[in-house]
Amino acid sequence: MSEYPVRWKDEWNDLPKDMRHFATTFGPTEGHVLLLGPPGSGKGYLAEILHELSPRARGPFVQQNCGAITESLAEATLFGSMKGAYTGATESKAGVVEAATRGTLFLDEFGALPDATQAMLLIFLEKKEFRRVGSNAVRKADIRVIAATNRDLGEALRAGEFRDDLMGRFPLRYEVPPLRERRGEIGGIADRYFRANGVASELTEDAMARLRSHEWRGNIRELTSVLEYCAVVAKGGLIEVDLVEEGIRNQGIGMKRSSDEVAKPPKPKSDEEMKRELAEALEATGGNKSEAARSMGIDRRTVYRRLKRYGMGRSE
Repeated sequence: MSEYPVRWKDEWNDLPKDMRHFATTFGPTEGHVLLLGPPGSGKGYLAEILHELSPRARGPFVQQNCGAITESLAEATLFGSMKGAYTGATESKAGVVEAATRGTLFLDEFGALPDATQAMLLIFLEKKEFRRVGSNAVRKADIRVIAATNRDLGEALRAGEFRDDLMGRFPLRYEVPPLRERRGEIGGIADRYFRANGVASELTEDAMARLRSHEWRGNIRELTSVLEYCAVVAKGGLIEVDLVEEGIRNQGIGMKRSSDEVAKPPKPKSDEEMKRELAEALEATGGNKSEAARSMGIDRRTVYRRLKRYGMGRSE
């Protein structure tokens, strides 16, 4: 066990101070954890950090999306089943609880658990015992549970849609802040995304500034999608601010709910189109780079970079 997560040592200092404090304080404990926060904010990432900082780091880290569990198969998904226990059970299978023995079980979308499944999980957490569906044999599983949800569980409790006794089994709680409150991480996230995917592209200063100014309602998940879009279009070249704008607009396609026809995604411009656009803007402004930049909706430094990139005369 380390004082910081070795796998993410480069990212560690980018994280908010209170997130690092929560991880180092409660990661090494055995208490069950509940992570709250908006979708795509990095709750799964924090769950892995907590696992790596725990005494269970050498054990398995098993993830289950609770929103994908149907009520009819919930018990089998969690605790396993024996051959012939139900229609389609052609072989005996271990559930996620058994698979996570001596490790961590990460239950994502925890707030989506059906009521009956909540009751079964509560019994297991109290006794640390379970039975596979179709078997009377009692089994044990030594696991730590980390749960995550973007649902308002306080409201769910008041509505009688979530069990307060199950909530009580998760004494360690942390609300992961949205990306717009953690803008200092954006540069590091982009660098790591490019390295991990073998992308040679680089963001200009203006492009990075645009990333840091965006609201990121989809959080890290949305940022990663924009980075992927830019990397594919740039093909290893510089990623400039107008391409970032295209990527952000592209993520908005299909997100609006209106009767209007949804606009088609903007077609990425080829190098020839961008070169021609720049030449026409310079001609129209008599070679004035500042005016050309304004007419194109980009900044002057981007004009200089494109002049150099396309071999269109000496850049200043």
